[in-house]
Amino acid sequence: MPREPRARRTAPLAGTVVATGVVAAGAAVVGAPDWFGLAGHRPFVWTVPFRVPVGLGLAGLAVLAGLTGLRWRRTLPAATALALAAAGSLGATLARGVSAGELPAARAGDVTVLAANVYLARADRGEVARLALEARADVVSLPEATREYADDVATRLEAATGTGVQVFFGDDRDGRFGTALLVADRLGEYRTTGELAGGLKAVVTAAPVSGTGPVLAAAHTAAPVPELLDPWAEEVRAVADWCARTPGALLAGDLNATLDHPGLHLRGSCVDAGEQTGTGARGTWPAGHPALLGATIDHALADGNRWRAVGSQVRTLPGSDHRALLSRWRPVD
Repeated sequence: MPREPRARRTAPLAGTVVATGVVAAGAAVVGAPDWFGLAGHRPFVWTVPFRVPVGLGLAGLAVLAGLTGLRWRRTLPAATALALAAAGSLGATLARGVSAGELPAARAGDVTVLAANVYLARADRGEVARLALEARADVVSLPEATREYADDVATRLEAATGTGVQVFFGDDRDGRFGTALLVADRLGEYRTTGELAGGLKAVVTAAPVSGTGPVLAAAHTAAPVPELLDPWAEEVRAVADWCARTPGALLAGDLNATLDHPGLHLRGSCVDAGEQTGTGARGTWPAGHPALLGATIDHALADGNRWRAVGSQVRTLPGSDHRALLSRWRPVD
């Protein structure tokens, strides 16, 4: 029997190699755009927060390609590439931790922080106060609040604890809502510093006048919607830079970014409570979907030279489209 010409035999192999390479490259970029410096660019800026759904989608494609490969083996290399991309995407997420978390018993010197986006002041005020009281929060960050809302939560806390609460408030640029920073008097007297002001959303910073409390910030940055991508990137980077350059800083709030976005690549000594304590990939938004499938865009950050996170917890907040984040910080010995 005459032999098949070499050119005919190698053509299908070459096509398979090229197709597999294209699939592998595409799957890698889709599964981990941050590895290629693309997480801040369209469309990946909107997909990278949802690495679990993306990873599951790649895994599903791998299964389909594998099943096809049972009859047509040329798809098996592509199935393998898709499976590896899915494993990489899911593995990177799971490594940060997806548990709801817990808070260990507080010690003297610990500082507990509650960050709760109250969704245009619609979140249940009593539940915000209850979460703060249950955790014995020293600091409360309330993005999307009104001044009246923040004062009401502070009054509830004062009535329950007998301890005074200082309220600092910054308006968003539209003037309807803003970000509140509540500080328990047991940390000492505070004053606002005016840093990081002037953005589309509000960031409130405060420093101790007396006592030994940390430098604090309650933050809300612009959202990465198409028309705001530039200010979003600037505001997220400014918040991360403030954390990195401010000795003793503690910051919490809705940063509208994950640790995979370039603006929130932590620099210097800045650390993330969720990443340190196993809730770093627990979705905080949108609250109406399972946390495992959501985006981790609410954060608690600190100067790691002064503070280490000893626990964090992601909690349901009735009336809000975000979950609340509790974090407990302990002075570094």
